[in-house]
Amino acid sequence: MSEAHRHLPFFRILDAARLPGCLLCRLVRTDTRRYIESVLYESVNDVGFRTRWRAARGFCHRHAWILAEFQDALGTAILYEDLIRHYGDKLLTGGAGTQCPLCRSERVNLQDRLAVLEQSWEDPELRAAVEAGDGLCGPHLRALLRQTRRRDLRTTFRRVSAQRLAELAEQLRQQIRSFDYRYPNAGDTRARDAWQRAIERVVGMRDVPEAH
Repeated sequence: MSEAHRHLPFFRILDAARLPGCLLCRLVRTDTRRYIESVLYESVNDVGFRTRWRAARGFCHRHAWILAEFQDALGTAILYEDLIRHYGDKLLTGGAGTQCPLCRSERVNLQDRLAVLEQSWEDPELRAAVEAGDGLCGPHLRALLRQTRRRDLRTTFRRVSAQRLAELAEQLRQQIRSFDYRYPNAGDTRARDAWQRAIERVVGMRDVPEAH
């Protein structure tokens, strides 16, 4: 892979591959929060965004509560006052709107990330990071297997993910044993949060949608 192709999306994937957990979950979470930041700081009064916001009747349940985590009282008040003024009580009694704009953005971003991953797979630095990393969660591994044409990429992610799953199973056994008074020192530091990582491994990180 030439240096000319090592663009910002590539480096974001590379950085995510070097961090713990599913690299695609991490990218989706980052993209989602960047989207909300952009809305709050740039698009609250944007006519185009307001049109999409009204058509969707705001964000979906998951994204509305992620928006709340930002604790931006002014931006959130402006957005929801707009919805209530536009729909009145029909906001509560009417049918569903169009798809949540952030859900749509997440789906497109995941497709883009998979495409960059496929196009960049010849890069030795990326391959090494993936080999040393945690692989993918179940939903994102299935998405990659469905949507990626490169057999060597699919094979590598499937193997690495399976290896990390086997390691996680051993850490879970250590964690279970640590609750037995006969083995007070059982398990290493990685085993302490094994139960949380097991949930992430099977269903993906919290606040990350199922990859369809």
